[in-house]
Amino acid sequence: MNQHAAARTYGRTRQWIHWLSVLLILTLIPTGLVMARTLDDGLRLTLYQTHLVVGWVVVALALWRVVLRFRQRVAAPADLAPWNRRLYHVVHWSVAAFPLLLAVSGFGAILQNDLLPVLQAGEAPPATLDVATARTGHQVGSYLFAGLIVVHVAGIVRHQTRFGGALAPMLRGRG
Repeated sequence: MNQHAAARTYGRTRQWIHWLSVLLILTLIPTGLVMARTLDDGLRLTLYQTHLVVGWVVVALALWRVVLRFRQRVAAPADLAPWNRRLYHVVHWSVAAFPLLLAVSGFGAILQNDLLPVLQAGEAPPATLDVATARTGHQVGSYLFAGLIVVHVAGIVRHQTRFGGALAPMLRGRG
């Protein structure tokens, strides 16, 4: 199979990237929610630092995922209706690219509020950020991404219950 041919099963590397990304994103959600609401300075600093490090790892994985999507596309299941096939591709590309947009808005919030020196000094960021533009974009983007993940999982459940085999490409190796 040439590198641009469509595959129906993800290779081990893509499977690891996928499942590691899932785990890390499930870590980002509670750290982001709690760090934005806690009044405990020590906890807020720890959560900001954790959120940043985990977020950058997710960005690296998202970049890797996008490169792999260009190098070898993954075919939609053959039994999908044309509208569903288009939705399949839009959702998969969006899930791959969305973390990059969230990184821009998150880093924008840090820069707008001059938090980089504060975090580097090991000081707790303020409980309320002065400039809310990028922070609001990051929050809205996070909720949209969560909705996109729900659509993705709902599509998997729908396909699994109607046709079976929806999880197989992410659970077994090539061959």
